[in-house]
Amino acid sequence: MQIICFVQAKTLLRKGSYTTSLKIMDNIFWTGYSNDQRHASINTIKTVATKYGDIVDFKLFSDISLTMTIEVKEINIDQLYNELANTIGMDKFEYLHSTSKKERTVYLNITFTKSTGNLIIETPAVPG
Repeated sequence: MQIICFVQAKTLLRKGSYTTSLKIMDNIFWTGYSNDQRHASINTIKTVATKYGDIVDFKLFSDISLTMTIEVKEINIDQLYNELANTIGMDKFEYLHSTSKKERTVYLNITFTKSTGNLIIETPAVPG
């Protein structure tokens, strides 16, 4: 799909028009692994992510994994990756070495290795 979008975007640029189909090229996909407890790991990852950008979406899939969508300036992407890699295990990433302030979208998928597959959300007792 990205190849098709790239060809379409290239054709559109030749014709002098610009559409959001180029936005697909700005996405970055990372995969991480955490050996820590889920709650502690999520808090740490959230702290790191908000230091360099904004978390715009967060989806929890059981207690096994989650995805996070982070909008970050391109100039901060390498730093974000380094700090996440020091916090959790991360798949390899080719550094951008960019000085651009263009907004990029990072899709971070995290797997929790100590999970059981049974998500339990404790609800506090409500008087009444």
